[in-house]
Amino acid sequence: MSAHLRLTVAAFSLCWAMPAAAGAQQIAGSFSQLQVLVKPGDTIIVTDSGGQEIKARITGLSPTSLALLVDGDRREFTEKDVQKIMQKRSDSLQDGALAGFCTGAGLWALAMALEGEWHGGWMLLGAAYMGGVGAGIGVGIDAMINTWQPIYAKPASSASRVTLAPMLAPGGAGVRVSWTF
Repeated sequence: MSAHLRLTVAAFSLCWAMPAAAGAQQIAGSFSQLQVLVKPGDTIIVTDSGGQEIKARITGLSPTSLALLVDGDRREFTEKDVQKIMQKRSDSLQDGALAGFCTGAGLWALAMALEGEWHGGWMLLGAAYMGGVGAGIGVGIDAMINTWQPIYAKPASSASRVTLAPMLAPGGAGVRVSWTF
């Protein structure tokens, strides 16, 4: 195997071994933060405090309440009533662009190396062009992917609690202390 071919295979393998860049996924921890992510008219899936999932359209949202249209009826929720909210969102375009670029440029470089046509500037220009075509295809594919993604999650309670309970027995008295955290 020639040095150029080994270099091309190594670069192509490195591109595919890199972890995909995760898009900045926004998850609100309060209804105030949620107001930035959704608006009335958006369709969401709410998981209530009992674990029931409700697919509905938002009719109103304030820092203290969420109003939904559920099967023609208006329902109000407070933050304590909601565990999780999901919304259909498109996939991050960054990972598609990166995978497409690496595929296009890598296949071009591999083809040129196999042909023995390794001529510096033209090789790089062709790899950049084919990488751009690949990136465009990758972005186009990712733009078609829509999945339900979490946009709100009830914050975990961090409050610890001490409970005192009196204990009476025939031979004496005492206090039971319990600490939850």
